[in-house]
Formats: sequence, C-alpha cells, structure tokens
Amino acid sequence: MKKQTFTVKYKNEGDKLFAVIAETLSISKKAAQAAIDAKHVLVNGKRVWIRTHALMEGDVVEILIDDTKKPEAKYIAILWEDDDYLVVNKPAYFLTNAADGSIEEKLRKQEKNKNIFAVHRLDKETSGCVIFAKSAEAKEAMIPMFKGRDIVKIYRAITVGSFPKIWKEIRTDIDGLMSTTLVKLLDEKKHASYLELRIETGRTHQIRRHLADKRYPVLGDKKYAGTGNELSLDQPRQMLHAYRLIFPHPKTGKPIRATAPLPGDFKRCLAQMKLR
Repeated sequence: MKKQTFTVKYKNEGDKLFAVIAETLSISKKAAQAAIDAKHVLVNGKRVWIRTHALMEGDVVEILIDDTKKPEAKYIAILWEDDDYLVVNKPAYFLTNAADGSIEEKLRKQEKNKNIFAVHRLDKETSGCVIFAKSAEAKEAMIPMFKGRDIVKIYRAITVGSFPKIWKEIRTDIDGLMSTTLVKLLDEKKHASYLELRIETGRTHQIRRHLADKRYPVLGDKKYAGTGNELSLDQPRQMLHAYRLIFPHPKTGKPIRATAPLPGDFKRCLAQMKLR
C-alpha cells in the first residue's frame, strides 16, 4: 500500500477534508469520499473518517493507495459438502452475501442452485471457511448452532508486535457482552507474531477488537490497528484467515471438519515477517 501526502495551504484553511483532497489530487469528490469511507485518510498521522473534518494550514494529509491487484474469484473452492450444506474457502476482498459479486451470488451460479444461502459471514478482507446452506430450511436448521457454542471457529492471524507467550486467553467486554478468545502463539519476532485463535463467543469483529485492545492488532487492519506502524500500513489487507470449522451436522449429528489452506498473500506476509 502506497501513500500520497500533501500539506494544507493557507487558502484551504477551514475547508472540508473531502473537498481539499478532491481539489489537491484532481479527483472527484465522490472518489475522495470513498477514500475517507475506506479509512484510507490520515490527518497529522491520525485516521479521519469524517468527510466534513475542517483542515488547518500546515495539516499533513496522507491518502493510502491500495495498488494491490485484487484476485478474481472465477471458482469458489469447496472444502466440504453434502446434500444440505457447503463449506467454502472465501477469498479476501469479496463480501460473503447480500451484494452483487458476493460469494453467495457466485456460488449460486457456479452450483446452478438459486437457493444457496450464507449461514454466517466473514469480513470482506478476511479469507477462509464459510458455511452455506443449499436451502432456506437447511439454513434455519443451522442458525441456532451459531447462537450456542456448537461450532468451533479457529482463525490464524498475523499481528503487530511480539505477542506475550503467557497470554492464553483474552476476555473482555465487547458492546456490553463478555467475550472470550483463546490464543495459541505459533511464532513471534520483535515486530510481528503468528497466532492461532479460537473464539468462544461471536461478537462483531471480536478477534480484531480483542487484539487491538491488548495493543497487538491484526497486521493491516485499517479500522483497529491504528496508524503508527509502517509494517501494518504496508499490508494490502488485514492478515486474518478463518482457518478451520468443526461442527456437528444439524441432521445427523456427525462431526464435520473443514480446513482452508492459507492464501498466497498471507503466506507472503509470514515470509516477510520471517514467521512460520
């Protein structure tokens, strides 16, 4: 990820952030707004996501430019399936469902089944295991399992900093609810660590928020990692991968186990950080 930087001139003092970006970079106001919405704009080293933020003379504005070529999802890899369900390996940069070009939409075309539904979601930048149902009835049968603790969800993450070996659990309040993430340290260096994480509760952005709260945010996380780490800013996406799912089949009770191989960008980041 590259950065484009400029210093606010006297003539723009008091002007709104999105308007100054558009004027200075000779882009449309819509494009400037999109950069702000994507959390790609920093003012004096701090991320700003309010389009009407008033600028002062001398403010240093940085726009992060993602020059990474996004992958094409021509075929969605199926990790496991039966007559009722699919577990697929979701590529990064794609929404799980409810959007044009989503993995759900692509699966419906690929499998020639308009009744495929996502049972749960991953963040757009997160890769890995996602469960889809092959009918509305199958989806309804699995939803209660996510409300309980029947599904084991294991992630892999690369984080900022040397994660403490003694920490095996992160347990904090998220949005008024107690949340627990179990942590296994796979490898660590001075600047980055490789973790395996199991979430016992399913709060929004739980892993990302837990790790950021402990000051070891996911590398490349544009929302929670902050702006002070160049290694993190250099990453094209958040280095978080839904590595494994283990759950009892809603109909038969038979244990189902699916593992998603680490994607290429994740492995390249591991190599860059000298982690294994």
